[in-house]
Amino acid sequence: MQLFSKKIIIDQNGKATNFRLQSFQFPHMRALHFSWLSFMVAFMAWYAVPPIVYHMSEELKLDSMEIYDSNLAAVALTIAARLAVGPLCERFGPRRVMSGILIVGAIPCGFTGFIKNGAGLIVNRAVVGILGSTFVPCQFWTTQMFAPSVLGTANAIAAGWGNLGGGITYLMMPAVYDILHSFTSNAIAWRVSFIPPTIICLVVAGTDYFCSTDTPHGDWLKVRRVIEPGSEDSTANSIEFGGEKEGKENDKIELAEVDGESLDEVNRNESFGTVIIGFLRVLCNPNVIIIFIHYAFSFGTELAIDNVIGQVFREKFNLPNSTASYIGSIFGMLNIFSRISGGIFSDFFAERFHLPGRIFAHLVLMFWEGIFLIGFSFTLNDIKSSILIMICFSFFVQAVCGSTFGIVPFIDPLNNGKVMGLIGAGGNVGGLALSLLFRQYNHDFESAFLCLGCMTLATALIGNALLRVQGKTIWHIFNGRYA
Repeated sequence: MQLFSKKIIIDQNGKATNFRLQSFQFPHMRALHFSWLSFMVAFMAWYAVPPIVYHMSEELKLDSMEIYDSNLAAVALTIAARLAVGPLCERFGPRRVMSGILIVGAIPCGFTGFIKNGAGLIVNRAVVGILGSTFVPCQFWTTQMFAPSVLGTANAIAAGWGNLGGGITYLMMPAVYDILHSFTSNAIAWRVSFIPPTIICLVVAGTDYFCSTDTPHGDWLKVRRVIEPGSEDSTANSIEFGGEKEGKENDKIELAEVDGESLDEVNRNESFGTVIIGFLRVLCNPNVIIIFIHYAFSFGTELAIDNVIGQVFREKFNLPNSTASYIGSIFGMLNIFSRISGGIFSDFFAERFHLPGRIFAHLVLMFWEGIFLIGFSFTLNDIKSSILIMICFSFFVQAVCGSTFGIVPFIDPLNNGKVMGLIGAGGNVGGLALSLLFRQYNHDFESAFLCLGCMTLATALIGNALLRVQGKTIWHIFNGRYA
């Protein structure tokens, strides 16, 4: 796996087979960096309220249930938004959709300062939750730019670095509030604090639209298949990238083999009726349902634990709030490499065993996720052990997110946007359900983590045993029919 190559190597379809992470080279690397950057700033604005919500509650007199309901509202509307955004990506392309979501979500974020009561907070956070749907164009964009052989890594980089926004907002928002509060009152400071994330989202939205493109061959609405397999263009000395000619002197062009993995073009000009039929077909696909559940127990687990991990250390070990929050922040900050590791692991096994290898890699990571979640439930009487096991289960929770989207693009390539939207929504459904699980167990964190670990382990074993992608299952590895 080449992450810091000197040149981008492309396949016969113009998609990159390696990475230049140190570069913003047009169009592949620019799209990759803009996709994770867009998701990251969206995540920052999406979760801008929790870091300073207690300062808000001092003036608005919010009770704990109103704050809890606002957290649920922020996730709930994202489910519907992700479902809707998938077909929009197929129709208008990821770049326009990404820019549009950032603009639409930034506006209510900027109006957060006008909230007057708990009901206003709940409604505001529900609308701002639209920003969570940027995950779908984030993944759709990288799918258009990178070859199947490295798609797991590309998707994991974009989503993993984007998820860092949840940790960054816990650093940025209190800092902005403290600076403002040193010059003015609490009532003004928390209200003005939402202006910076709003401006950042709007700037990135404009940058996405004007400085990048949707596919290796240009704008989504204008481009048609530039390179057809077996056509004269497939072996041409130059390929048109968004209106710019890149000859062999600039980019090394390699007709890479797909190694048993294939991605067809998505449907770009579907009618509304065709979109509905496509959605129904996707919903009836048992493989989509399996991966939907798996993502609920990976990204959904991450969302749920993000809400309670600080509380766990504060209550179990009688730590100050700041110390407990610092320890809990480790969970989110591991995204800088953990989700990427899941994508690389998926691509590694795909190189050797093709699609069955991706399923096997997914099983291994999800198995250890369940094991370490169970192990964490038995270590909450010793802080050193609990921190160590938390780091372990954090790594595997986020790595499973990466391996999941190493499989997703291959399930139904013609309806890729719909599949990504549906499975992306599965993460939010899991976040809601597992948050309710922790609420049900209240302060009995040992039982909650034990239950979560057992359910994860069961879905990993059963789901991966039944999963069939493009006619391939995990069992093909063992009978040698994986090619």
